[in-house]
Amino acid sequence: MNPTLSSLLPMLPELWLGLAGCLFLLYDGTGPRKKNMLSVFFFGVLAVAGFLVFKTNLGETLHFFVSDVLSRYLKMILLLAVGATGALSFGFSGFLNRKEPFPWGTFFAMLLLASTGLFLLVSSSDFLMILIAIELIGVSSFVLVGFLQENQRSMEGALKYFLTGTFAAGLMVYGISLLYGLTGSTSIVFSSDTLPLFPLTVAFLFILSGFLFKLALAPFHLWAPDVYEGASTPVTAFLSVAPKVAGFGALIRVFSPSALHLSGVLAGVCAVSMTVGNLGALRQNNLKRLLAYSSIAQMGTILVGFVAMGAHGFRSVLVYLTAYLFMNLGLFACVLSLTDDTADDTLGAFNGLSSRSMPLALATTFFLLSLTGIPPFIGFIGKFSLFGAALERGGLAWLVVVAAMNSVVSFAYYFSIVRRVFFVPSDKTGSVRLSGPVLLVLIVALLLTVGWGLFPNTLLYHVSRVL
Repeated sequence: MNPTLSSLLPMLPELWLGLAGCLFLLYDGTGPRKKNMLSVFFFGVLAVAGFLVFKTNLGETLHFFVSDVLSRYLKMILLLAVGATGALSFGFSGFLNRKEPFPWGTFFAMLLLASTGLFLLVSSSDFLMILIAIELIGVSSFVLVGFLQENQRSMEGALKYFLTGTFAAGLMVYGISLLYGLTGSTSIVFSSDTLPLFPLTVAFLFILSGFLFKLALAPFHLWAPDVYEGASTPVTAFLSVAPKVAGFGALIRVFSPSALHLSGVLAGVCAVSMTVGNLGALRQNNLKRLLAYSSIAQMGTILVGFVAMGAHGFRSVLVYLTAYLFMNLGLFACVLSLTDDTADDTLGAFNGLSSRSMPLALATTFFLLSLTGIPPFIGFIGKFSLFGAALERGGLAWLVVVAAMNSVVSFAYYFSIVRRVFFVPSDKTGSVRLSGPVLLVLIVALLLTVGWGLFPNTLLYHVSRVL
């Protein structure tokens, strides 16, 4: 084999996803838009990508790229998120009930190109590669947010996402340039012992801002409510989980808060994000805006484990990221079904759900209980791991208290939905219809949310092997 080509073998999953995305994009411009055929190809591409991830030898590295157990675990989680997004899109009326044929090829292409960026982000060992990955994710996500061109809120959300993303990328580029001036390299591996602490810390603060934007953490969270509201529900579900998983994966690889004296800064970001997110959610009537503020608070909660650091802290981050992915995707499957059925995107869509579909009402309740952190669901296991890691670290008891108080606040708005489900009568009659793909996402997410909550050892064992 050509030495140049053989050196790219660790990147085979990324190359495959990028090539497939380009082919989907070309097909949509030249051929008929047959959803069923394209969907088979789309899930086939994801299946092949999963196979390649497992076949890639661990430990193979390039000077800007690493293939290890952490990246493999995160890539499999990301593939599940992308697959669930594709399944949800098949049941979304905004894509199906259009006067003009929906450009499925372009939609799948953007998902695959965004997936390429996500894969690159969790394997990057160079700041320039991290920047390229973030920009690939950002551009693809910007297109996905603005896919409903006839919807003014969609266009507004896409524009806001683009402008704020460009600003955050500019801050990151400036930080990378400062780091290059200090070290003569853009590698994430360098010795900080001989470098002046103040300029190094300033450089990393600028770089950190790019991650805070991607994770929708304060003070870079203001884009999230408008983008979540304007985007189609499947895209909102994708944005709520996939970039967050990849962003935290990259943070674990890149940052050592204690070495850079950033623990205090990150703890402050954590506390403010949880508080702003939960207090903002209390005032919302629009479902997707509420879930946007909820996501801000949840990311702040996950940051508790990152601030705790160490193997226990980083493992707790992975546990909660995995839990959050499934319980959040499951909740979005419920939201998509209800908003399509009632043509209502406010909290009123949940009114009287128990009288129309008790299984869906119970599933919604279970996901909300899990997000609140109430046993016996996986959300409780995740929060227990995060808080345990912070208390074990020492000096972070105050942050655990803040997180616990915010969990109580989240109880208020999550259970306002539960109250509507069981105790507020509905104006609608008849059962809620679920499409096959949406029902599949719902069932898988529910089984894992409940199953891992009752029997968490399987999840904890696999995460312990990652770090």
